[in-house]
Amino acid sequence: MVEAAPMVMARPADAVDIAALRDRLAQWMIDNGIAQWLPGEYTVDRVAAEVARGEWFLWREGAQLIATVRLIWRDPEFWGADDAEAGYIHGLMVAPEQRGRELGARIIQFCAERTLAQGITRQRLDAAADNQVLRKYYATQGFTELREAPLPPEFQGTATVLLFEKDLAD
Repeated sequence: MVEAAPMVMARPADAVDIAALRDRLAQWMIDNGIAQWLPGEYTVDRVAAEVARGEWFLWREGAQLIATVRLIWRDPEFWGADDAEAGYIHGLMVAPEQRGRELGARIIQFCAERTLAQGITRQRLDAAADNQVLRKYYATQGFTELREAPLPPEFQGTATVLLFEKDLAD
């Protein structure tokens, strides 16, 4: 089992850095032909509201934000009628210069531990349906592909997302 990441709950002042990392990764995706995120679509104000609800966690080394994730317990926006209590992972981001350190796996493990601590045994997440790299990655992390769903209308990077689930009771 992978060791969990040393994540801490985000503070209001972290919203700017979280939004900036997302914009940086969105631009990287565009530059690399990946239709998933667009710069500017996830505003500092939106992140700040989510931080205020205790949904964002981050990992810093010194002052540098190297990774972050949003963890919520319901997600009707993406899951629609299939929404159920689960640990929903959103915005799992690793700074590009930090790739190759297994930070994503450690963040997924952190989310699993927090989810189990809530008495919940199901983890869920989504990715652009045509992002083959993420599909393979999430499969290696123990997630099963369930179905495609339309991307909520406030996002524009792709038309559909693939919904994934992992049973933590195993």
